[in-house]
Amino acid sequence: MSAVINSRAKLPADLKQFCTMFRLDTKSLLSVNPKTEKSAIETRILHLSPADSSGVDVCPMAKNCKKICLHFAGNPAYMSTKQAARIRRTLAFSADRQRFGLLLILSILHACNKQDDKILAVRLNGTSDILWENVDLTVTPEFSTFCRIKFGALVPIGKRNIFEIFNFIRNHTGQNVTFYDYTKVKRNWAECARIGYHLTFSFDGHDNIQNDKIAREALSHGVNVAAAFNIKRGQTLPRFVHYQNRKFWVIDGDTSDYRPGDKQGYRIVGLRFKLPHGIKWTESERDSFCMA
Repeated sequence: MSAVINSRAKLPADLKQFCTMFRLDTKSLLSVNPKTEKSAIETRILHLSPADSSGVDVCPMAKNCKKICLHFAGNPAYMSTKQAARIRRTLAFSADRQRFGLLLILSILHACNKQDDKILAVRLNGTSDILWENVDLTVTPEFSTFCRIKFGALVPIGKRNIFEIFNFIRNHTGQNVTFYDYTKVKRNWAECARIGYHLTFSFDGHDNIQNDKIAREALSHGVNVAAAFNIKRGQTLPRFVHYQNRKFWVIDGDTSDYRPGDKQGYRIVGLRFKLPHGIKWTESERDSFCMA
């Protein structure tokens, strides 16, 4: 990492205007949650307003998970403030993916500079399911210069997605960022792996036939599948589970959120079923949603 860091460097005017318009701050764009804090790797996470709760659908394949999304979990006293902030971020992303993406780069670089050159993990889809690999960002000479002066990072000029940008940064100035997410959307699994975007597919219940088909394809590409188990907190997950007429090893996904650290290929990431505060589900609904 370069030593050229100037905390007083001024944000480019168009980005400053964008922040003012949507009440955004690069220092708080990313956050942590109780799950990521369990991980040995320092993790930052972007939370948008899930599914179509903001009027913008950022979870195109959501079905059973919409009602019990962990977006609705947490202290009820802070719920309205939390939801309002996530809606603002979602509307900002929808209004201008370019400027929002550049703010994301700055937010990640800010977190990197607090890590003393350690690995930083980033989840861009904490409560969304956006194909970030398809979101191209154009870095101008002005923005690249600002990143160099502010953070000592060499950000490449031109059009790239955020993963390619941070691959370049890692190779040239040392900031080491690992990106990972859960998804229910069909992806180009090989391309995501190539650019360093680690994905775990999410099971959405036995009645979601389309989800089941995409899970089969993901598994065939060595992508693990995460699924809820109808098991209480503190109880032990089974060692194996039968799914799609096959027997799979089960990984305990509650011990850490850092999925790139899992053994890869034909494994189920088991998550104990959690119902957000105030949400009611029948036993049959729970049984259908859980893999076992």
